[in-house]
Amino acid sequence: MKPVPYRLLLCASLALLPSWGRAAELDLPARAGTFWRQPGALSVPAPAAHTDTVRFASLAALTEHALRERTESRAAWFGIQAEAARLDAAAAANWPTLSGQFNFTQSRALSSSGASVPALHRYGPSLSLAYVLVDFGARAAGIEAQRYQLIASLLNSNRSLQDTVAEVEAAYFAVLAARAQEAAQVQQEAALRASLDAVEVRLRGGLAARADQLRARAALSEAQLARQTAERDHAKAMAALKQAAAIAQTQTLELDWETALPDTLTAGILLADLLHEAQRNRPDLQALQAAAASARAEAERARAARWPSLSLAASGGRTFFLEDERTPSTTYSVGLNLSVPLFDGGRLAAQARAAGRDAERLQAEADGLRSQVALSVTEAYHDVRHAQGRRDGVAVQFDSASESARAAEARYAAGVGSLLELLTAQADLARARQSAAQADADWLAAFSRLNHALGRLPGASPANPP
Repeated sequence: MKPVPYRLLLCASLALLPSWGRAAELDLPARAGTFWRQPGALSVPAPAAHTDTVRFASLAALTEHALRERTESRAAWFGIQAEAARLDAAAAANWPTLSGQFNFTQSRALSSSGASVPALHRYGPSLSLAYVLVDFGARAAGIEAQRYQLIASLLNSNRSLQDTVAEVEAAYFAVLAARAQEAAQVQQEAALRASLDAVEVRLRGGLAARADQLRARAALSEAQLARQTAERDHAKAMAALKQAAAIAQTQTLELDWETALPDTLTAGILLADLLHEAQRNRPDLQALQAAAASARAEAERARAARWPSLSLAASGGRTFFLEDERTPSTTYSVGLNLSVPLFDGGRLAAQARAAGRDAERLQAEADGLRSQVALSVTEAYHDVRHAQGRRDGVAVQFDSASESARAAEARYAAGVGSLLELLTAQADLARARQSAAQADADWLAAFSRLNHALGRLPGASPANPP
């Protein structure tokens, strides 16, 4: 054997040596429990730093930005496009298949006497056509199965978008609550600072004790700490809203609108009507039903594939020769093919049985989800009722606390009230402010959860259904 192949193999091995040596560039940990410190092994692109200000004029505009920019929205859209392409691929089975070929062959044969004849060189184009005429509904069932898959993908995308809307609304209402809590703490701090100033004035006039000054100063310090905590909570809520709305944390988010409270949930709205609406509108529930229908169609396709199929087959071609003495020739054929599945080891029957069980499984999951939907709607309905009643009660509490604080301030200024009475009234007013702010946010959040549980589009109100 010639040594040339061995030399080629040696050259190829030497050419691959640099790629083998790259593994040695990684410094492995010397012992167990040691961190691997080689961050440059992966080329991770640095994220772009966005420091501009983004401003939105309504919650709808903020939600639209989130729907457009969230990765979940893009993933759902790509999934829809993929299912649509699969439906097109399934529908293509209704069309004939036309293939073109170009052949070039060299052949040498022996004559009848055993003598060799000159080699022949043939070349030329050819066309072949295949068209299924009758298949007892197998293609139609496959197309129907893929169509239901596309419907399920569309419905799941709707639910994903509704989840995004619910996340943005929940984060925004949390920002409203945190902002109101911060404003309440700022007002409480200002009131306690004014009280401390009044105590110091009375202390200089000999009308107050040193203990009153210390008590007022301690209350002011506590209010300042509470205000700092409220500022931190507000910043964290704003960060969560940026995350939900697909806004960079380095960007400044400005919310330039007044929040309108939803309509009151009247007593005429029955829970049974809301439950019926949820069963009719929830996209995820409808998606499971569409998936079950797709599985039933797939079972029908597998059963139809066990029947014979009739197809048309046609072909034609033109053959040329490089040899001048040969004349080109044309060939063609047309015929019908009957394909009868005789034995496949039970494959098609098993596929039909598996698809039927998948349909039953998906229907069972739909029944389970229907029960969960009813529970979530019921809980959200009672949350709205509770938040609505609590908001009315908090309004009475706030009015009483405000009047009590004004009276205590007047009594202390007139010298007939104690500092403890004033600080207690101011603390009650601060708690009432915080409760009022939290009650409004809870009411808005409860309406948002009810809309999400009902499967409604953004902007709908349970009091005014679409």
